[in-house]
Amino acid sequence: MKTKQNFFSDNPDIDRQLSPKRMSELFAWLSDEEKEALGVNSAEEYRKTWIDVMQVVGEYAGTTLESNASKVAKEDLKLVNGEVVFPKTIQENVRIFKEVGGHAMSIRTEFGGMNAPFVFEASAFEQIYRACPSTALNICWFGSIAAIIDQFGSDEMKTEWVTKIANGEVSGSMALTEPDVGSDLAGMRTYADQQADGTWRVFGNKQFISNGCGEISLVLAHNKKASNSLRTLNLYLVPRKVDGKNNFEIAKIEEKPGLHGSATCALKFDNSVGYLVGQDGHGFHYMSHLMNEARLGVAFQALGVMEATYRLSKNYAWQRESWGKPIAKHEMIAERLYDMEVELKAFRALCYRAAHYASMITLGERRIAEKKLPHAKLEEIESKLRFFKKKLREWTPLVKWWGGERSYVYARNAVQIHGGYGFTTEYKPEWWLRESLIISIYEGTSEIQALMCIKDTVKSIMTNPMEFVENTLGSRVMALGEKDPLMRRFMKMRQTFNLAIVSIFFKLLKNKVKGNLSANQPADLLKLVKLIGPELVKFEDLSPALLHAGRIAEMRSIVALSYAIIKDAETDESLRPLAERFVSRYTPVLNQLKAQIEGDDEYFQEQVLGDGGEPLAKAANTKS
Repeated sequence: MKTKQNFFSDNPDIDRQLSPKRMSELFAWLSDEEKEALGVNSAEEYRKTWIDVMQVVGEYAGTTLESNASKVAKEDLKLVNGEVVFPKTIQENVRIFKEVGGHAMSIRTEFGGMNAPFVFEASAFEQIYRACPSTALNICWFGSIAAIIDQFGSDEMKTEWVTKIANGEVSGSMALTEPDVGSDLAGMRTYADQQADGTWRVFGNKQFISNGCGEISLVLAHNKKASNSLRTLNLYLVPRKVDGKNNFEIAKIEEKPGLHGSATCALKFDNSVGYLVGQDGHGFHYMSHLMNEARLGVAFQALGVMEATYRLSKNYAWQRESWGKPIAKHEMIAERLYDMEVELKAFRALCYRAAHYASMITLGERRIAEKKLPHAKLEEIESKLRFFKKKLREWTPLVKWWGGERSYVYARNAVQIHGGYGFTTEYKPEWWLRESLIISIYEGTSEIQALMCIKDTVKSIMTNPMEFVENTLGSRVMALGEKDPLMRRFMKMRQTFNLAIVSIFFKLLKNKVKGNLSANQPADLLKLVKLIGPELVKFEDLSPALLHAGRIAEMRSIVALSYAIIKDAETDESLRPLAERFVSRYTPVLNQLKAQIEGDDEYFQEQVLGDGGEPLAKAANTKS
């Protein structure tokens, strides 16, 4: 018998993030047609509609998926005559999800969907990932694929395929990765030839494709053979079957340590019929849009894993007694559990803030595209969109990086707190450890996120050098005028991060500037920043910046998470002790990372990164 649980109602922190204020902001940007389709006349009704949906999702996740998760972990997929055969448990999970309409949640109503804002779809998947990540990876490829076709596809393509997705007939995949190519998109070898009838024929191989057995695949490929430019990349919609016959081959299902119920496929395209999505040469832009949304989605996957492993650890720690009391009351375990709770709420605060901005961007762009707004309203929306897009661009690599790096730590904590039991397959911690491993890898590894972070950080500074200088030198003055002691501490954290960036700038310009520049002098700091701008493209050695990209990503993540939990604490006083704990816990970490950036390891720079080093494999072969 399935134990009845609800992963929404048992987590008031999610309800807090879906606040009336945020729902009012979303409702204000709805069109009259969208309000009518949903049958809502006020922000209160709008919020209640989606909270009711979350209750349904929460019960589905907490009851059906939670009860079936152990079966999913043990039942293997099979590839039979080129078709992926799913075990009955996964089939049941997906069937029930479609019966409650979850697959069409974010699809617009004109195509048969529910037109949910991204933040609600993401919230639903946090709850589903908390129960069964494999099931989540079988059902997340409805709305995400429909969104790309809806935004960039032709009217005919939308009518045919988005409607089919909304009906539950079709799911899809995103075919990006190739053997030996990875994140170097320009270097991919898959290409397509245009035909006289306007279709394209796709040739090449894709690897590690989640849900590659879906009925359609959005394939990134060059528009001509042997190209190596981002400008020749196109996005093609490739049906898996044409006239009842396979249009591309599922070559194999990858064997993985986790996510056993998710089909990770190798795909082979050989003269496969495809249809161009959008404009010729714009594939990189379209795929970037999908990847950014997917990275936010992975952050919510991490949230689900972190919530599950935190609760697993806490429940066990209160049940397990040692020396006459629950181990949850032993100092080290108590501290570990408390810090897990604090970090989880800070991370959720940032994730939901980012998802809310993503939702606002979608609605704002729809209103602008309709060209019905008065001039004053248009300017207001455009101004807000610039802010939302800037912050979302800043936060997306951070939540992906943090979720990827920290969800594994949570799973590892669960194993440790369970002791010997945690290392057995009879208990769930080892399963969660395996389920967490992928989060730092797919949709862009942690290293890719770190590189994006440092690139965007430098670009932002070059765009607003005075703001950077004022924050670096002036935050100490601003802190004195800030009444809230917690916000003063935050400003010092931000200043620590900025000074770490200054240290990297000094390293980059070490051999290019005559005389000494001081990071404590506004004129010198501004001169340094201005020098970096035109000089950066001339640098032959960017290693001082690239070497510390991971540390910068961690520092910037800490600052962003601190900001999010502090802002939440301003509206909910019960969160203030957690915000203070997070700031106290991570201020020393910021200082340590800054010190690591400021230090120089000349041997590493010269012998490992420079000409003095050589690959280990080459060295081993030479010695042998």
